[in-house]
Amino acid sequence: MKIGIISDIHLYRKTERFICALNALKDVDVLLIAGDLADRAQKEQYELIYECIKEHVGDTPVYCVSGNHDNPARDDDNYRAFEQKINPELVHYRDESGAFYKQLSQNIDLIGLNPVYHQKQFFFTDKGRQLEFLREKLGESAACWHILLCHPPLIAHNPQRKPGMAPYIAREQNDKLQKIVDDNRNAIFISGHTHVQPSVEWEEERSNLYINDGSICPTTIAGSNDQIQQGNITILSLADENVSVLIQGIHTGMVFYNEKFIMK
Repeated sequence: MKIGIISDIHLYRKTERFICALNALKDVDVLLIAGDLADRAQKEQYELIYECIKEHVGDTPVYCVSGNHDNPARDDDNYRAFEQKINPELVHYRDESGAFYKQLSQNIDLIGLNPVYHQKQFFFTDKGRQLEFLREKLGESAACWHILLCHPPLIAHNPQRKPGMAPYIAREQNDKLQKIVDDNRNAIFISGHTHVQPSVEWEEERSNLYINDGSICPTTIAGSNDQIQQGNITILSLADENVSVLIQGIHTGMVFYNEKFIMK
């Protein structure tokens, strides 16, 4: 299965970068969006995003999670309306906590997590009900690969991490989420939010993969004289016993990363 990944569209009015990214992903089987779709969570912005998706990737299934720009002041009504419109019949199970589950194929499933953002930190409401939902679904799943889609990265796999740095997700919940991932195998954790050069980390012992996707918006590249590149896309190719990750610029097609990993 070929899966396209984008994040941090931050669409306000201009659609050029977003359309360029969609055109580069026309042949994927599934499109995932890792949060911060609309810059100001306005209804008109989601309508424009919807129109672009329908025009440029057609009937390709689209699954997304919200970012901090999608739930300002903990209000995600416009985002939720968009989410229902973009895939009204595609999700197998949507929990009242905001998380969802979808079996993409016999060997691949997808779990979307939607923490809210308040006072510069993400947290899962309802005493972390979404994390329990994640644990339950992973425990029930017979799939070979588990894709976990969540806007903020875990602190241990944050490309910006520094000693003593506070996690994006509230500490206790960050640690709980990390343990759930560690207790499983063949998990692919996809995040956005950082607006820095995309990063990929492979844990060979568990065959767990962490992808921080960069963004559609201009992204800082460490060590680059230019410092800014005009956004990127990620293509994830999944087979029964291996996974390939390709990351490239949306305008130039320049490849930033291309690697295959074999399940242990």
